[in-house]
Amino acid sequence: MILVIGGSQQGKLKWAMQNFGYTPEQVLNGRDLVLQPEQPLPVAGFQVLNHLECLLGNALKQGWQSGELLALQTSLLQLPEDFVVICNSVGGGLVPIERFDREWRELVGRTCCALAAESSEVWRIFCGLPQRLK
Repeated sequence: MILVIGGSQQGKLKWAMQNFGYTPEQVLNGRDLVLQPEQPLPVAGFQVLNHLECLLGNALKQGWQSGELLALQTSLLQLPEDFVVICNSVGGGLVPIERFDREWRELVGRTCCALAAESSEVWRIFCGLPQRLK
């Protein structure tokens, strides 16, 4: 898998589609995904998962337990080598006051660390400019 990270509105999706030759029809939007625990990721026909942070937030909002979140993380790790996962950076700035926001931010960070460790490539996009990290 290929992991692409960066701040909001930094051009991650545009860069990934141009760089890897994918079309908008091949992009699965994590904002729209509301999965049930143990439900497989519906990635058939897609090559890009955009907004991983939203997918994880939706799972937390539904009350998924740690084992169920770990299973989701495991399924992400099993994506094909040419599959692109895009995630907004959420770990900068002040620590959120709300417990949910802190847990969500930690989950996104830990998931990205796990994905980065297993990804064939990791890219950071800042102002539309790519920086290869791995």
